[in-house]
Amino acid sequence: MRKSIFTLVGIVMATASVMASTVSDKDRAIRYEELPADARTFIKHHYPNEQPTYMWEDKDHNHTEYKVVMANGVKLEFDERGNWTEVDTPNAMVPADIVPKKIADYVAKKYPANKIVEISKERNEWEVKLNNGTELEFDHEYHLVKVD
Repeated sequence: MRKSIFTLVGIVMATASVMASTVSDKDRAIRYEELPADARTFIKHHYPNEQPTYMWEDKDHNHTEYKVVMANGVKLEFDERGNWTEVDTPNAMVPADIVPKKIADYVAKKYPANKIVEISKERNEWEVKLNNGTELEFDHEYHLVKVD
């Protein structure tokens, strides 16, 4: 009985140790220079007068993601290669040149008084949020799928 208790305690401690190291490896603060080159180029091009204030790397198994918060509140997310995956601009519109033309045309036609303040892209979908709170979801061919 005593041996099984020590074995159980050992297993629990080993599991806790592994979990603690996994958590710390998954999410860590980084320096600007550690961002992928394409992410740095995106920031310099679209936000030349803003400074990144927080940057971190989030690793999850075989996937790495980079998150950046700019001094003006803009939040950016990039994949492991530095391609943007999300742009959230709470006080302004997203850079026009990152919005696919079909999505920009749809928003201009259906929501002419509104601006895109958040955009995200995944493999098969695009999500757009307007300054009036409307959320639009498009498929990979830019067809509207859902309105919230």
